Amino acid sequence: MKPRFFGTKVQKRMQRIAYELSPLLQDQSAFGTEGRMWAIDRPDFAEVDKVAALALLQGATANHYVLKSQEARFAEEYAEKGLVNDRWDQFMGGPQCLTICEEYLANFELPDQYHLHQLSPETPAHILDALEETAAACGVLPPMTPVLFGQMRNAAYFCLEAPDGGVAACAGACLRNHIESRFGKASWWGMLATRDQDRGQSLSLYLGALAARTMHEKFGVEEFYTGVRSDNHVSRHVCQKLGVHDSEYACLAILDPAAFGEGGYTK
Repeated sequence: MKPRFFGTKVQKRMQRIAYELSPLLQDQSAFGTEGRMWAIDRPDFAEVDKVAALALLQGATANHYVLKSQEARFAEEYAEKGLVNDRWDQFMGGPQCLTICEEYLANFELPDQYHLHQLSPETPAHILDALEETAAACGVLPPMTPVLFGQMRNAAYFCLEAPDGGVAACAGACLRNHIESRFGKASWWGMLATRDQDRGQSLSLYLGALAARTMHEKFGVEEFYTGVRSDNHVSRHVCQKLGVHDSEYACLAILDPAAFGEGGYTK
């Protein structure tokens, strides 16, 4: 099946290049992807050149698990190479998150006429179209379909089809890193988005909890992480309600200004 890429022209280009790099990198334990770009998590300062190369090839890359005490130095070194920096707080959840998610799912009742989809190669194209529309409206970038469908990486992505045929909400998680890496059993978690007209029904909480539980049941995941901006109070609230909290780490984006200018590759 031909892969599908999402987002703006430059975001699709980033995903397309990442897809083309996959045969070279997907079996290398140093590299990881959530389906947007290839990246190196918790790099050493000696790996700045490798990170810069990934940014220049794809237009952007990222570092998760960067100690906040070190992020300023990393940002300075990337800036010296002519790259633009962006950042998020890294929120994390563990066994307590799974307990909270299980309790939440046991007590949640999905509103009538909403249809749950776990995204797969059988997902209809009109659902993917609606998913992209909802995600884009919330500043969220879906990953390329080989990751969205759990083919390139172990993953679980969900969306809710609303009564009008659109996608009301989405969320998901994936094992970004190679199983033999030091983060091989930790799952990226997020893509939380809800349409304006469907808000107030805790749909993101439901899908986020479902994604976490599925990753635990299918792949044994007990550690989850995501990037949240310091001023994104809604996302911070959703994360905290599910037991995913701010940590000592930051997530850094490293951008080629020729591709992304002064903006980030995603919200």
